[in-house]
Amino acid sequence: MFTFRISSLPFVLLLLCLCGCSPRKQAAEPPAPQVVFVCEHGNVKSLMAASYFNAMAKERGLPVRAISRGSAPDSNTVPPAIAQHLRTEGFDVSGFHPTAVSGSDVSSSQKVVTIGTALPAGTKSSDYRLEEWNDVPAASLDYDGTSQSLKGHVKALLDDMSRH
Repeated sequence: MFTFRISSLPFVLLLLCLCGCSPRKQAAEPPAPQVVFVCEHGNVKSLMAASYFNAMAKERGLPVRAISRGSAPDSNTVPPAIAQHLRTEGFDVSGFHPTAVSGSDVSSSQKVVTIGTALPAGTKSSDYRLEEWNDVPAASLDYDGTSQSLKGHVKALLDDMSRH
């Protein structure tokens, strides 16, 4: 007669893993607060702002993230000149595809920032969560001016979010 004894901790842990059980349940971390940047086409100003925001937030150790959306995307890519400028700043946007802003994007965001555009009908945001940046120059005419303007706005937004 053969007797099988289970007396080792590694074997018990293996069984727990195989059955999908866990010796310790870990609490799911809540998602990081989100900011949505919205420009008309979703592939230039909002992309630049989200890129700068995510980099600056990471540098500051802040658990927030940003996404880029468009009020009326009309392309599936980032203009090559903009992608090249962003690449020189350390951002690889080669896999980015513009997406239309949705009601879900707005409702799940701590802050909604429109850049030279308005939210489409049906994507309403509370006044206290909405910021409008209507003074950002066109990147196609003045990339450096656009970049500096957006970096200034993003820095002020992060400063404000850090205080609250």
